[in-house]
Amino acid sequence: MLDVSESQLSKYIIHYVADTLLTGEEVYPQPEMMLEAAFTQLAFHKIDFEQPYEFFHETDLGLNEIYTYVKSIFDQDDGFLEQSKNIATHLQSASQHPNIKGGELFIGLFENCMMPTGAKKVLAIVKIDEKELFLDVKNEENKLVVNGIDGINTKKINNMAVIVDMGADEAPIVFIKTKRKEDVVYWQERFLKIKVADEHYHKTNLALTECKKYILKEESYSNTEKLGLLNKTLDYFRNEEEFQVDNYIDTVFEKVDPAQKDIIVNTVKPYETVISETAIEKVEKTYKRKIKLDSNIEIQVNVQNIEQVDELIEIGYDEGTNRKFYKIYFQEEL
Repeated sequence: MLDVSESQLSKYIIHYVADTLLTGEEVYPQPEMMLEAAFTQLAFHKIDFEQPYEFFHETDLGLNEIYTYVKSIFDQDDGFLEQSKNIATHLQSASQHPNIKGGELFIGLFENCMMPTGAKKVLAIVKIDEKELFLDVKNEENKLVVNGIDGINTKKINNMAVIVDMGADEAPIVFIKTKRKEDVVYWQERFLKIKVADEHYHKTNLALTECKKYILKEESYSNTEKLGLLNKTLDYFRNEEEFQVDNYIDTVFEKVDPAQKDIIVNTVKPYETVISETAIEKVEKTYKRKIKLDSNIEIQVNVQNIEQVDELIEIGYDEGTNRKFYKIYFQEEL
């Protein structure tokens, strides 16, 4: 949805957010190429651009602090410094918990970020609360000198927000990444105050994920049965317009006892929804396709039809060697 391969960092600033707030007083212009590449990686590393969020407020969207500050940055080119300080102050207020560490806050304005509707401005907000030790090796008068540098790993996951300017007549689109599940409350709910923009995508994603977890954890299923149930689950989501848990269970599982049914219902009932095809395309890539054996052999199965799995793979037990085996049927090698 968002392509930043040709983006340009037009300006940025760094604050320090902790119990005592230290705000930067200088807005830096577009940096040299290597530094810009590092900041770009810091701002967009592993952001999920398939899951958009939107700002909200219970009574008036204009009372959402980050929405107001960000809109001002997009609308007024000379307000970057003041509004970045407001963002840092609001983050400090939202971070009042002993488990939330202090750290650097990077705020950068990127130009020429591509959406299907054209080039957009993007504001990236990244909170960095951990540093790492890097080794700096230099050749000084034909002598190698090694120094330890306390620095920031631009590939490490941080709490991040990428906010896309959609123009004067549309609300900004927000993409996020949180470092830990525990950070969702303060970063997403208290600081940004955002909600999922596409509820059907979100719920379909969660339903598919939880169904997969249940199938893989259920010890009563063999590996081939698990592969078959995963394939049937994907087929169900591809063929149905709505996800309804009772219909899903009846369609996918031939036999399920009351205890198992209760587990499935309690887990995925909240995610009943109109099915999103985009979510299916994303999640199915994570579905299991391999049988891993203790002999360091993996069997990869790319079969959509569960009946074909049962026809092509047979599991057995050899009493002579006291070991299990798989028998695989095929017509010819490719």
